[in-house]
Amino acid sequence: RIEAHYPEAETLVVDTASTDGSPDWVEQNHPNVRLLRVPNRGYAFAVNRGLEAATRPYVVEMNSDVYLNAGDLEVLQQALQAHPGAALAGPALQTPAGRLQSHGPLYAPNYWNLRKPRAVRWVSGALIMTRKGALEEIGGMDERFFFYNEDLEWCTRARRKGWQVLLVPRRVLHLGGSSTPQDPRFLAEGYRGGLLFSRDYYPALHGLHQKAVWLEARLRIWLDPDPTRRAGYRMILDKVCRGGLDRPLLP
Repeated sequence: RIEAHYPEAETLVVDTASTDGSPDWVEQNHPNVRLLRVPNRGYAFAVNRGLEAATRPYVVEMNSDVYLNAGDLEVLQQALQAHPGAALAGPALQTPAGRLQSHGPLYAPNYWNLRKPRAVRWVSGALIMTRKGALEEIGGMDERFFFYNEDLEWCTRARRKGWQVLLVPRRVLHLGGSSTPQDPRFLAEGYRGGLLFSRDYYPALHGLHQKAVWLEARLRIWLDPDPTRRAGYRMILDKVCRGGLDRPLLP
């Protein structure tokens, strides 16, 4: 889709040591794509290697399960050009069922009456356009986050440095979660990242956050019928709630 809709784009694929043959397939079938093979040290690590290698003034980081259509990236670029104080812009992601992708009840008001670009607290890391120049001040994603929460931290850091983050009323299809393995470590990693974020940005609330995660994990171990999820919550109690916030649980 990128080659069809954006043939002049500089396209980079960052592969984190996959074993299914996909990087070789990219090299063989898409010679104009620059392939970067890197160790599997998390999503933020992979994104940063791509950001470092990109040379154009506007850069897009995007999950492999986002399906672009013609015009999607132009709308994001136009939003950034119209708002010189904005560093990051993301679309309103849409599920295959045609619904707006949920990011929780606190995020839902961002979608209300969304008719023009709106400054928000954060946008999903599934697809974000940024200015290469802004990255010199903001920096890339925080590589302490292995999977989940890196987009939240990135946007928060940008806002605290005085930049805006824009949610753009352009619907872009995102399969969402299709590339996430059924592994309890991914569940636990999400909670670890959330606690790491609250510790660094909202220290006054971090203790309460820790207690809430501990209580939820206890209840979920007792009530959740899914054995994989129960294993994830046990890992949260064993690894996350005992102070292991700075070390990823993956790979």
